[in-house]
Parts: sequence; C-alpha cells; structure tokens
Amino acid sequence: MKKKVLIIGNSAKEYALAKKFSETCEVYVAPGNDGIKEFATCLDIRETSSQELLEFALENGIDMTIPVSERAIQTDIVELFSRNDMQIFAPAFDSQNLLNDKFLAKKMLYKLGIPTPKFGIFEKQNVANDYIKNIKKPYVLKNNNPSGAVTLTSPQASKTILDSMFAEKYSRVLVEDYIYGTSFGFYAITDGYNALPIGSSLIYKHSLEGDGGQLTSGMGACSPNYKLSFKNEEFLMNGVIYPTLDYLEKMGSAYTGILGVYGIITEDGNLQILGYNSFMQDADCAGILALLDEDIYKLFESCILGSFSDEVEYIAQKNLNATSVVLSCRNTSNAENVIENLDELDDITLSFTNNVHKNKYLEFEAKTGLVMVLTALAGTPAAATEKAYESVSEIRFNGMKYRRDIGCANIR
Repeated sequence: MKKKVLIIGNSAKEYALAKKFSETCEVYVAPGNDGIKEFATCLDIRETSSQELLEFALENGIDMTIPVSERAIQTDIVELFSRNDMQIFAPAFDSQNLLNDKFLAKKMLYKLGIPTPKFGIFEKQNVANDYIKNIKKPYVLKNNNPSGAVTLTSPQASKTILDSMFAEKYSRVLVEDYIYGTSFGFYAITDGYNALPIGSSLIYKHSLEGDGGQLTSGMGACSPNYKLSFKNEEFLMNGVIYPTLDYLEKMGSAYTGILGVYGIITEDGNLQILGYNSFMQDADCAGILALLDEDIYKLFESCILGSFSDEVEYIAQKNLNATSVVLSCRNTSNAENVIENLDELDDITLSFTNNVHKNKYLEFEAKTGLVMVLTALAGTPAAATEKAYESVSEIRFNGMKYRRDIGCANIR
C-alpha cells in the first residue's frame, strides 16, 4: 500500500516536491494549485490552518506531513502534529524563526564567527540615513518582507525605499555591504544533530540579465553549483551548517528538515554567507530533487524518527546537471492568457505556481507574477542549459518574461 503524504504550500517548490513524491506515494497538497491537481489531490484548506490540517491528517491516515511554505511553518503546526504523534518533516517554529528572521540570522552569523557582509540594523530612519552616508557603495537594504531586498548606490536613492520600508509593519531595516561574486544555494538534510549535503545551486537572484534590476528569491538556477569547490562545501558543512545546528540545539530548539544556506562566492573563491532558507527555493527545487538518487520518503522519515545517523551514510546523486529558468508574466489584464505549446515539450520538467489556472476549456492560463519553473537535465551543464532554452522558446503567453542568461557561462 502506498504511503500517504501531505504537502503544505502552493508554489513551484511545492509542485516539484509533490511531483517527486507522486512517483511512489499518494499525495495531498494544501492548498496546492491547478497544476498540482494533474497528479495529486488538492485540499481546500489554508496553509495556516494548522488545526484543520491536523484533523484532515488524522481522519485520512496521512503517514507524513511536509510544511514547505514559510507561512505554514510560522504557525504551531510542527508542535501540534508532534503532540498528536503525527510524523511531520519541518523545523519547529523557534528554530526556523531564528534563521528566517533576517535580523536574528545576521546577529547569529556574527556571533558564530561565520563570514558575512558588514551590516547595521536600525529601528530609526534618521540613524539609518546617517549610517548610509558613510559606507561604501553599492549597499543592500533589507527588511523581513520575503522580497524586501534592494541594491542601491547612493543615500539619495535610498530615501524613497527607506520611507516605504519603515512605513510597513516591518519596523526595522538591515543595511548590508554589497558583495560582488556568484550567488549560491547550499542545502543539507538534518535530524537536528547530524547532517548531510543534499544539493547545491548557482542561483540567479537579480531580475535582469547581467545581474541588473532588483533582488529576488531567484530567476533561475544551475545544479549542482560547479563553482563551489570541495573546500567550499567542506567549509559550509563544518563551518556553517554544524555550528548553526549546535547553536540551535543549545538554545533548546533542534532543527529537523532541510537547512539551506545562501551567499556569495567572491572573486578570490571565498564565501560570504548572507542567510538561511528553511527549504529549497522555487528557482532551484526541481533541479535539486531531480538529481537525487534516493527514496526521499525514507530519507525524510529517518530524520523524523531519529535514525538518520544510523541509516544514512551519504546522499546519492545522479551524474547529471540541471538548468532551471523561471518564467513570469507581466500581463496586467489577467484575462484569457492561455499558455501555448505545453504539449510540444519533451523530457522537460515544469513546476507551476498558483499563478497558473485552468480555464473552462481545461487550458492553462498565466496570471501576473511568477508562473512556472522550467527545468532541463543533461549530462553536462552546457547541454542542460541549451535544452532548457530550446524548450523555453516553444512556450508562448502574453507578457512572458524571463532571464536569457541563466547558465549561459556554461556554453561560452
């Protein structure tokens, strides 16, 4: 009998995870999206309704629940499921909050001696303005809004941004030195005490080609990250992941789940750590999952049960490369925007977000915002990139937007 898995969230990373589990399990997703309905059962339950999700899991014999969205794990869902003896794979509120709060994470990085860009945290706008006048340019302004990160070059340019940031419910601002180099994501799976690397990505954070425009959670990715050296990965495990896990355990909140670290590979090959993620991101999740040569249900379960260190010695990876391109929609009319030629794609993975809907003719339509992540696999980074863009060229919808240089260094 197939295991029953409940995944919580509605974006591209939830789609990718649900698709992976659907190969061997019966999958439910709350709330999911119209794309996920093609291969899993979507529930009309809000991702923040932890009590309702628990009741569904109990009544339907769910074997494992995986909250992916940050909104879900910022509730009491982990504690609630654990108290009711239901298997759940995610960090508890206290541990994930310490990592996903940009201010707390930066303070912890500094306290642990982990290399991170110089920064200041401010609760008053005039003090932030004075600090900005005396730092090197460019610099980054951040708040705790998930998309709240802007690169600026002058105090004058920052005034409007600071006005809007201090006007939001997030009443603090982080000012951070801008570091030149290559953005990376690095992920480990952990039971809170032991950890193993599960994948890496060269992630493209800026919205425009050539690393221009605003900072985003990711406009595309290449996995594995061929620019991360063995020495870099060793440092990330022993100098970042384990010190972080040890710190959380000493704070009384052991971290179970996927622990992500993101940062910059500088021009001299060293690393600067910018922060943490509580799961893979929309831009790189499908690629990293596709490269895993493991039964992920057993992998996740071993972390929940505490048998991880005894049962898992290493994470097997396929000898392949993945290139993922994020497609977004700038068509503000949000009407009759059919996504064309999806049936023409061959040997390509598509991960839809909740901005994709099915119309009455059962055609997929794109709405404004992030629409899908297209992922191609091949034996070399160059072949994966060429395959991805060949497939992107087949897709059509109004207002389609994407970066045209994802992985292009691979084919020069």
